[in-house]
Amino acid sequence: MDAKLHGLVELTNEEYHGGPGVSKSHLDEIAAELDRTPKHYWQKYLNPEREPEKQTPALLLGQAAHIAILQPDELHDYVVRGLEIDRRSTANKFEWAQFEEEHAGKIILPAGDYEKVLRIRDAIHRHPVIGPLFRRGTAEQSFFTTDKETGELIKCRTDWVLDGGGAIVDLKSTECASQRAFGYSAEKYRYHVQVAWYEDILIDLYGERPKHWMFVAFEKEPPYACGLFYATREDREEGRALARRDLNLIAQCRAAGHWPDFATEALPLTRPRRRFTA
Repeated sequence: MDAKLHGLVELTNEEYHGGPGVSKSHLDEIAAELDRTPKHYWQKYLNPEREPEKQTPALLLGQAAHIAILQPDELHDYVVRGLEIDRRSTANKFEWAQFEEEHAGKIILPAGDYEKVLRIRDAIHRHPVIGPLFRRGTAEQSFFTTDKETGELIKCRTDWVLDGGGAIVDLKSTECASQRAFGYSAEKYRYHVQVAWYEDILIDLYGERPKHWMFVAFEKEPPYACGLFYATREDREEGRALARRDLNLIAQCRAAGHWPDFATEALPLTRPRRRFTA
């Protein structure tokens, strides 16, 4: 893949994630508040002997739900319902092997998860407030630019850009889509950093940030309730500062060829405070 990537580049999801450039996910892997260090970053993205990341059932369901919501007409090109037989007998193992070979490269879901994905899709598209957001726009676009301060190639991949480019919609699966619960998720996964990171890339490329950024949170269990949220100016400013801190650290470690862990100096032992009774 060309190292001189710039602007809007047509890529598959696999090409984007497997290609060059620092994304917001990279920042999370070096973020101190997530108990990550440069060594964790090196292990996940740079270690030549690292093992491929495991595709958990929850991760596959989330990927399939994104495709179903954003590209419903292409769902069957990427996601298939698995066989409703176990793998215990020799005959069943052979049938599964043939099935997986026929659908190589696709997400194969258990029948129950496949039905759940369809129900999530329908809940989103039938929602009176959220549904209309997905009627006119473009899914899964990849943007690249070079950070002026560090010289690092940086990138982002939008879930959905409304026609006209004035608004971005980002999908998040969650256990609870309430304002309170999703706020905890936003803090845990640093969604405010994502907003600032994407905005700065688009500002660098097009001279302005999107007028609107919306998170659509959807629950993975019935009744598949949804929430719609935006980041405040304060959220974005804090996220921008954290993104800059983390990108600078990646650049510094890369330049030095040194990726330290927690033990850079001796620190006092700290224990959680507990209330004891005699």
